[in-house]
Amino acid sequence: MKRIITFCMLLSAMMMATEVQAQGFLGNLFNALKGGETNTEATTETTSSTPVTETQSTEGNVAGDLLGGLLGTLAGTGSTSANEDGTALSTGGIVSGLLGSVLNAFTTVDQNTLIGTWNFKGSAFVFESEKTLANLGSDVIATQIEDKVDQYLAKFNIKEGVCTLTFNKDNTCTLVAGRRTLNGTYAYNVETKELTLTYAGMFTTTAYLVYDAGVVNILYQSDGLLNILKAISSTSTTGTLSMLKSLLNQYNGLRIGMAFGK
Repeated sequence: MKRIITFCMLLSAMMMATEVQAQGFLGNLFNALKGGETNTEATTETTSSTPVTETQSTEGNVAGDLLGGLLGTLAGTGSTSANEDGTALSTGGIVSGLLGSVLNAFTTVDQNTLIGTWNFKGSAFVFESEKTLANLGSDVIATQIEDKVDQYLAKFNIKEGVCTLTFNKDNTCTLVAGRRTLNGTYAYNVETKELTLTYAGMFTTTAYLVYDAGVVNILYQSDGLLNILKAISSTSTTGTLSMLKSLLNQYNGLRIGMAFGK
């Protein structure tokens, strides 16, 4: 109910703007939420060499601010921050949005900050491109996918209270999930925000590492996450692994990762 009220309040505020602002924002908003077709006319105006007028700039800011606020509200409760156009969101430190925007929006953490033991907070997700966002329908749909992934991860004991990730100074690392332990090594590139994890005799995977509000988000490609789950799986979780793989295969271009806090 609170989400519906918030949505209505945003629409009411929008209608108080000029008619042009309202029409432009409504088109962009509903197109984003339903993953509609790209507006060719709008794209032509954006890419043309004609200077943007002050009025056009203001309209874009109004639409971006309202869209960012709406997506932030629908993404969940708690402390939420977003960039101006809503393409990078953080709810309690767990990020979502477009991958490129997320990488640019949040703090670059050095390796010394990583040292220590981190506790699992939940799954994090980002879209690799605007096309992926349009195909899935909206950020809200991705949140629903995230909820399903959390349920699957819990079956592997990757859940709050029983799952930790430890980074050591000697570049070794340990993932603990219930009674399962996965030991390996890591390398972190501060400039590119890439984290490479190697588990001897099994696999190597590279993920993006995004840090916000004391939370480390490790954003794997689907295969990276699945390889980790396979390494810690047991006979009882074989079926769950297959179902999760099937789910992720339906959403190519959506990165699902893990968020950890201290």
